[in-house]
Amino acid sequence: MRVRVVIYNRQSQAVLLIHRLKNGRDYWVVPGGGAEGQETPTQTAIREIYEELQMVLAPDGLYQLFVLQEKEREVFFYAEATQVTTPDISGEEAERASATNVYLPTWVKVNNLPQTNLMPPEVSGKIVKFFNKIQEDNG
Repeated sequence: MRVRVVIYNRQSQAVLLIHRLKNGRDYWVVPGGGAEGQETPTQTAIREIYEELQMVLAPDGLYQLFVLQEKEREVFFYAEATQVTTPDISGEEAERASATNVYLPTWVKVNNLPQTNLMPPEVSGKIVKFFNKIQEDNG
């Protein structure tokens, strides 16, 4: 099982994504990673975001958005953050980083998501749909 967290900053109306440059490819991913042992999806989300970005998420601040079933089950959560500075990458990703394998955390405005090469491709549409629903509910 893999877990990803769409981290949203309401003030800047942006989500925190990881810009990847790898083997000549240029794309973006939602931060997260794989479960260890018998971790629940929530436990995995909290650990992975702390390991990758040094951001602390609370279990009651995570909301499940959707699940993808491709090669393996991938659970997507939503969390809000008040942090506006961009964290540095840390953990395994920092260790694996090189000139040809870049991990760059970046805040991306929600209205720019449709033009972002977010992988896997169906993720962008689901996230945009979620934010459109929030705007409709608040408007």
